[in-house]
Amino acid sequence: MLYKHEWMKGFAASLFSGLWLFTASPAVAEDTYQMRIQAAVPSGAMSFEMLERFGDRVESMSNGRLSVRVLAAGAVVPSSRILESVDSGLLEAGFAWPQFWAGKHPATALFSNSPVWPRSGLDELSHLAWMYEGGGEEIYEELLQEVIGVDVVSFFVTPSGWQPLGWFNEPIENMEQFRQIKYRSPPGLVGQIFQEAGVTTVFLPGPEVLPAAERGVIDAAEWINPVEDLPFGFHQVFDNYYLASVHQFIDIGEIIVNQQFWESLPADLQEMVRTAARATIIDTFVADIARNADAIRTLKTEHGINVRPTPPDIHAELMAAAGRVLEKNSGDNPFFKRVVESQEAFAGKTKESWGEILKIYGDLSED
Repeated sequence: MLYKHEWMKGFAASLFSGLWLFTASPAVAEDTYQMRIQAAVPSGAMSFEMLERFGDRVESMSNGRLSVRVLAAGAVVPSSRILESVDSGLLEAGFAWPQFWAGKHPATALFSNSPVWPRSGLDELSHLAWMYEGGGEEIYEELLQEVIGVDVVSFFVTPSGWQPLGWFNEPIENMEQFRQIKYRSPPGLVGQIFQEAGVTTVFLPGPEVLPAAERGVIDAAEWINPVEDLPFGFHQVFDNYYLASVHQFIDIGEIIVNQQFWESLPADLQEMVRTAARATIIDTFVADIARNADAIRTLKTEHGINVRPTPPDIHAELMAAAGRVLEKNSGDNPFFKRVVESQEAFAGKTKESWGEILKIYGDLSED
């Protein structure tokens, strides 16, 4: 090739050299990361399935740059030690519900199953709206990182919604009968509400509930919801199942991630985790609605379980007890009070619109 000017010859040589380097040089390998999430549930739980969906979604979006491995309860540490283990870096991430950390601070339960929402005539969507639009996320981050002092970040993923009052040996018709039996309830804020209402409560971890029922240590128990309770085998011990209760009107699980691991991720991978967490919330919502309906039908038709609505006076007395518990905890703990006031303010703002919609829906569904 002839070049009219010497500078053109140099330019061409540089261009061809650059093209050769571009086509001949191997692509620079991108960094890859692995995040292990130890769950507080066994591998058969629906929430475990949702965590696996979360992991699959992250791996797909990142083209394998961030792989996620979900571990069942107890795989590395006891469920009660998940928060400490993520904080220390022993685990990159963990899954449980905020009330699991109630021993660190009583206000943690308010971010998962606050009685503010049923008292205000609202629901779990209202709770999420408060988290994302009403400052809840920021308050929870402050609670974890500054008040409790753990080096973690949190992403809500699995809203399991209303929870049944639970499983009973014998039918009950009112609160007075409920007070005469021994009942397995969750610990923390929910347990305080039952105790305040005069219920004799026994706190037991999941694996101990059925053996305790068989031995007569308890007469009744709540766990999660129909789709989670069915594979657990409660129907093999109890005959009566009472549905939706106000004691846990909402129950939202979270993935907590070690802060240093989180900060080691590039910004695009962080955004993929955030997006996958939001998508998992939708997955859980729709699966809960469909699968709980199927599970209730299975319990009734295949196992002969007496599925009943919770007696109305139990709702009323539990809500009255919840008000007293909220007042007491708010008086004892300024941060607890701050969370309750934030939720109540948001409920007051949204009840006129969203609360009215829920009320009308409830009125129509009675027809």
